[in-house]
Amino acid sequence: MKMNNKSFKSGLVGISLALLMTANFVSCSDSGSKKEDNPTALLYLVNNSVVDSEVTANCVAAYTAANSCVGGKEYFNAGIGCSSKKLDGRTTDELKALKECVLSKVNDPIQPCNLPQFTYGLAQQALAGAFSACNKSYTTAAGLTVDLKDYLVY
Repeated sequence: MKMNNKSFKSGLVGISLALLMTANFVSCSDSGSKKEDNPTALLYLVNNSVVDSEVTANCVAAYTAANSCVGGKEYFNAGIGCSSKKLDGRTTDELKALKECVLSKVNDPIQPCNLPQFTYGLAQQALAGAFSACNKSYTTAAGLTVDLKDYLVY
């Protein structure tokens, strides 16, 4: 049997297209496995239009820092925790205490929770672990004692 040149070329074109499609499919699945970005700002902006006070700014900063210690898909929800309804009656000193507590755990000299080897898979685990001191009565460096129970929500 003699193979004609036209069928050989069309066979090569078909194989080449199949290989290109396979390579494209593999690269798409690899990009889907990348680590997700920290959604703190997005979660806040979904429920709130602007950062309208120092209380809110300190709250969003605390949530951003806390979420730097979470490596999974469940984050602390700034949209709920920093909403106007949740912050009603809260003072700047209270939210500065929350931010101070969270940052002390993030910047821990021995085990900073924002490094990949010390991150938590879920916000719930981070709250029970690194941020357990930020979910009860907390005394700031200035000596102010604040009850931070239920400030961090996920």
